[in-house]
Amino acid sequence: MDFDERELKAFLAVAECGSLGRASRQANLTQPALSRLIHRMEERLQQPLFDRTTRGMVLTDPGALLQRHARHLLADMHTLRDELAAFRGLRRGVVRIGATAAVMRTLVATHAGQMLADNPDLAFEAIEDVDSGLVRALEQRQIDLAITSGRVEQDAADAQCLGRCDHADMFAVFCAADNPIADSPDLASVFAHGWVMPEAGLTPRIRFETLAAQLGHQARVVARTSSVETMIAIAGASQLLCWLPVPLLEPYVASGRLRQLSVPALETWRQFWVYRRRAGVLPDAAQRFLRYLPIVPL
Repeated sequence: MDFDERELKAFLAVAECGSLGRASRQANLTQPALSRLIHRMEERLQQPLFDRTTRGMVLTDPGALLQRHARHLLADMHTLRDELAAFRGLRRGVVRIGATAAVMRTLVATHAGQMLADNPDLAFEAIEDVDSGLVRALEQRQIDLAITSGRVEQDAADAQCLGRCDHADMFAVFCAADNPIADSPDLASVFAHGWVMPEAGLTPRIRFETLAAQLGHQARVVARTSSVETMIAIAGASQLLCWLPVPLLEPYVASGRLRQLSVPALETWRQFWVYRRRAGVLPDAAQRFLRYLPIVPL
């Protein structure tokens, strides 16, 4: 079995578009040429890759298997091309990493700065997201490394854990500086207030609701947003409380905009884990960045 890059791209176009017509435009081929190409691939494999139905081209089981591997093969080809170009000085190696907001703005930013100072030939691309978004980005090859706030193996069969970061942070309760609530309120007072929270189903929200339930309480969520900055802004401009990582809020507390409440029952520490894709080659740039991260191997 020997497929070239052009064939794999054409096959993936048909798999993703579900029809030869749409895929031919994406693959920059005529429809008859694309049909012949798919037919030749099927002849080489001696099994059909697609069922031809009135609804279009539907992947068979062998086709679905090839689709999964074709994505990895094309990504590895792209990585190899970039790294060879970097040797010739035509392209800088790129570290593509995703992390939760708090660790991105502290641990990752610090070590990225050190790496870039030591390696001027490297570039750096970063995305912030919650754990579920980081898993998707890793699987879709938008990033090569993910730093999550929890273990994600159950939700990501393709993710391989490289170890735990020697770094932790704490979640705590915050409010506007002029909020009349006491500095050390009891739980009844805390849960009598409204809250601004992430969307339901996101990791921080799940953690908070689990913790609140263990304490026999339920938060009255008045405002919901996936943006950390928006949560901070709403809490600072209202009487709502928020539950966020302490490192993220330190500048706002220092400036007098927000106040950290002393609620030990709602203070919890979290650790961070580093993941790569299980299949394929980890780019050289990502391997070089790992040397800067304080990782405790499993």
